[in-house]
Amino acid sequence: MKRDILWERFGIMRLICAFILLAFTLRYCSLLSDSLSGAVVYVFSEASHALISTQKNTVLQDKLPTADGDADLYTESLIEDTDKKSPQAESTSTGYSTPEDVIRFEEEYLAAFSSSVAAGSTEEVFFSTSGATDTVSGISIKNATATKKPDFEALIEQGISLDIPDKSEPVVLIFHTHTTESYLLSDNGVFYSDYQTRSTDSSKNMIRVGDEICRVLEENGIGYIHDTKIYDEAYEGAYGRSRESVQQYLEEYPSIKIVLDVHRDAIYYSDSSRCKPTAEIDGKKAAQIMIITGAEEGYITDFPDWEENLKFALAFQETAEDMYKGLMKPLYFCQRKYNMDLGAVSLLFEMGTDANTLDEAMYSGYLAGNVLAEMINEMAESE
Repeated sequence: MKRDILWERFGIMRLICAFILLAFTLRYCSLLSDSLSGAVVYVFSEASHALISTQKNTVLQDKLPTADGDADLYTESLIEDTDKKSPQAESTSTGYSTPEDVIRFEEEYLAAFSSSVAAGSTEEVFFSTSGATDTVSGISIKNATATKKPDFEALIEQGISLDIPDKSEPVVLIFHTHTTESYLLSDNGVFYSDYQTRSTDSSKNMIRVGDEICRVLEENGIGYIHDTKIYDEAYEGAYGRSRESVQQYLEEYPSIKIVLDVHRDAIYYSDSSRCKPTAEIDGKKAAQIMIITGAEEGYITDFPDWEENLKFALAFQETAEDMYKGLMKPLYFCQRKYNMDLGAVSLLFEMGTDANTLDEAMYSGYLAGNVLAEMINEMAESE
């Protein structure tokens, strides 16, 4: 009887041990699965941006225009046309250097988040030509319209000629419908949940990027107006508010020939991974720029001069490619208006994304200013 009791107890102990071993095995497999899953997602995001973009890519909320013409910014991601490394740009010294206050911003930023856990990583990519629908004269275009089939080559050959009798008069109007869009302050490869890439501080938001464009124009004796009004403290209706201001400027200054709405984009692979479009220009990182130009199509009406905008966009893209190879993402031609119907030549610029740094975006603003000045000086001299 005693032996039977001992044997029974031994059997129970064996059963308990078996359960413990099974639980341990299941837990280990679960952890291994999670680890492998994370590794697969990371490798997949490195090698196949196109598929990720169709599943989890988010930009700013797309809203169709309402009766008053308001539309919040949406840009289709071109993630599929990325390479992992940007080409070395063949350019001489650009003359840009990082301002002291921007260096200080980075130091303060790193100190403030020195003990914080990163919410995710920024993935540096170079947008090349593989996602473009057209490649003409060395420049890339993504035609996202449903029915428009412009002869891009013919438009490039025609070029753009604006009547600029006196370039010292206001020729360029720069404004920012989404003024508070801003950037990271350090290129440390991560972002933090407690840091928001929206700011009313003009030294850190889109106004600062516009300042760099204007600085170059001023150095070239080109007249400009930089509207620094904040339009998106309430995001809804921002385009309607900026539209009123642009109309007033155009009425007050008939010398304005070029209108630029300067933004930044946002491209998320996932909650913990953000796209950082980057080119290397003269050994320094620059936020890649995407031009958006629209067309009259479908629900987009009363936009008869859209082709003039497209011609100027193509000319800018071509000049930029000649001066700073790799700076520009493929030109985005789409069924949108974004106040580009108000007269003069009007475009929307996306200066990198919220994963770029302020310094990278400012550098791109400076380079864009050089491209713009080159074009305006050439047109002014031909008068």
